[in-house]
Amino acid sequence: MTVVEGKSGVFSMLGRALSYPDKTLADDLTGGGLGNGLAAAFTPFSSNGILHQLTGLKNLYEKEPPESVLLQLEKDYTWMCFASKPRLVYLFESIYREGRLFQESTFQIARLYREAGLEWVGEFQLPPDHIAMELEFMAYLCFCEAEAVRLGDLEKEEYARKLQTEVLGKHLRPFGLAFSQRMEMHAGTDFYRLIARVLGSMLKN
Repeated sequence: MTVVEGKSGVFSMLGRALSYPDKTLADDLTGGGLGNGLAAAFTPFSSNGILHQLTGLKNLYEKEPPESVLLQLEKDYTWMCFASKPRLVYLFESIYREGRLFQESTFQIARLYREAGLEWVGEFQLPPDHIAMELEFMAYLCFCEAEAVRLGDLEKEEYARKLQTEVLGKHLRPFGLAFSQRMEMHAGTDFYRLIARVLGSMLKN
């Protein structure tokens, strides 16, 4: 696995982990797949004992039934991101930047999606500036870079890197670092505290 492939994998799994928790996430967490997958992709970027904690996720949750784990995650995520007053963790860049949903930062990131060839269509359930969507977008751009390198397409490789730089510099890094700090501070579960640390580490690299 190349470094850029590792980045794509980590960003994709972070996007999945920071969407609203579902049964698939709980099953993957209790079965060890998520922790092992993140650890493998995160190895080139590991620091401060995070890698050891990722490999220990299976031991942390494997003795609990997935239904119990899902309930824990739902309660924690809902409290941090929806129910707390004032809100403890903002899921959307526009709320972080402008204090309201669907502001200029929302349309800026949506324009970058279009530049990358992705159209924001009706079946998407989340606004384009949701933290999970921005992470999935970074995963996609890293994947495009890796494919361009494999095919020897220098123009597409440089364009993918250009978009990554813009997304990170203008959107995901400032928003994501604030998000990770707040989630690590307020999370009630080991899982979300660790995911916040992984996100912060990736955005500082």
